[in-house]
Amino acid sequence: MEYSTTAINSSKPRVEPVFVTSDFSGAQIEEKISDRFRIVLFTEGIFSAEVNERIIQVISPAVLCLNENDSIKIPPEVQDSVKCRVFLFNPRFLNKKLDFENIRQRGMDAESEVVENRMILKAFVNSSTLNYVRFINPEDRQHILELMDKAQFQLEKQDSGWWPCKTRSFLTEILFFLAQLFELKQDENQVVNVTAVSPFLKPVLDYIARSYDKKITLEKLCSEFGTNRTDFNRRFKEETGMTAIQYLIDLRLTIARSLLKDTDLPVERIAEQTGFADSTHLERLFKQKYQKTPGEVRSNK
Repeated sequence: MEYSTTAINSSKPRVEPVFVTSDFSGAQIEEKISDRFRIVLFTEGIFSAEVNERIIQVISPAVLCLNENDSIKIPPEVQDSVKCRVFLFNPRFLNKKLDFENIRQRGMDAESEVVENRMILKAFVNSSTLNYVRFINPEDRQHILELMDKAQFQLEKQDSGWWPCKTRSFLTEILFFLAQLFELKQDENQVVNVTAVSPFLKPVLDYIARSYDKKITLEKLCSEFGTNRTDFNRRFKEETGMTAIQYLIDLRLTIARSLLKDTDLPVERIAEQTGFADSTHLERLFKQKYQKTPGEVRSNK
């Protein structure tokens, strides 16, 4: 099967290298696809799998990132009990300047779009140093499923000419979320690639990563995690060097900048999608952080 999406209402033939599946069985994900990255979200099943001749344990819900060279085998006796959703894409769908070679190169001498996208694609290209699978909680599972559903809707319905940009924006959101999961999630089977995160901080960062597009206040965070403003901010700042709200704004701006460079979505839509009150609010904070307006960043992409 060719995992691409063909434009329905286009005057010129157009095929985008991206596809989102409905429910897959364990047997269906064994197909090796030479020019696609795969985000595999396991929704049902507890099993052992072989990834590149390495045995991994999967306890659903879990997420697995596979690159174009990776192979996976699931024992035949459990294949029918395994359920998953798969987001397949070629890196050039994110940005036309990306390819399988330049995202693996090191150093800062590449174009800025390539350097910036390496971070969110790290789990795919550094699979030899990262563990392949991350076990996630039900909230993470639901968040990823919702973004996959939104992307699949755009690919299937194509209700406007913006469908590639909208799909790209949902993929970018998933990749940013996964980048954080792969950095911060830890258990006895997983390697942490950043400074150890405390039991206090990890659920807070997970919550912010899932909910940055919604209204979040310090009071809401304190209520969610059962502490007061003073203790919450003190502990958060001790571990991150910034307050929780500063961290939230920084995350929103980082995602907004990626959407500006990698999509043609209007600034108003990006502001809404990244949790800002309006485009004016986004533009003011964006200029403070990057010394450029969103329009200037977009015009230089």
